[in-house]
Parts: sequence; structure tokens; C-alpha cells
Amino acid sequence: MESTSIVFNAPLSPFVTVQKFSEFTGIAVGQVNKMIHEGRLPIRNKLKPKEKPLINMVALANEADQQAY
Repeated sequence: MESTSIVFNAPLSPFVTVQKFSEFTGIAVGQVNKMIHEGRLPIRNKLKPKEKPLINMVALANEADQQAY
């Protein structure tokens, strides 16, 4: 069975801001916020309601790993 490797540049941090996620994916900030609101992007649990959301890159990578291709 052949193995395929995909390499991409990602931040070294397990959590990134909406702005940073937007920068390296090319997805507009407004669209990223919409995806968070819809539950399509995993975020770190907030301790306070007004905290800025941090996107959980580890959870996102694990989700991608589970996808069949």
C-alpha cells in the first residue's frame, strides 16, 4: 500500500487567533468568525464570555486526520 504525505506550514502554537488563522488560510476574518459561530471551527473554551476566541489547531488537525480520502 502506498503512503502519501502532505506537508503544510502551520503555526507552532496549539491555539491561534482569528486574525492569524485568517492570514495563513486566506479565509476572510468575517468568514472565520462565521465558521466559529456555526461550530465549524473548534475553539478553546473561554473562561469569560468576552474573551477573544482562540482556534484549536490540534483539534482541527485531528479532525482532518480522521477524514477519509
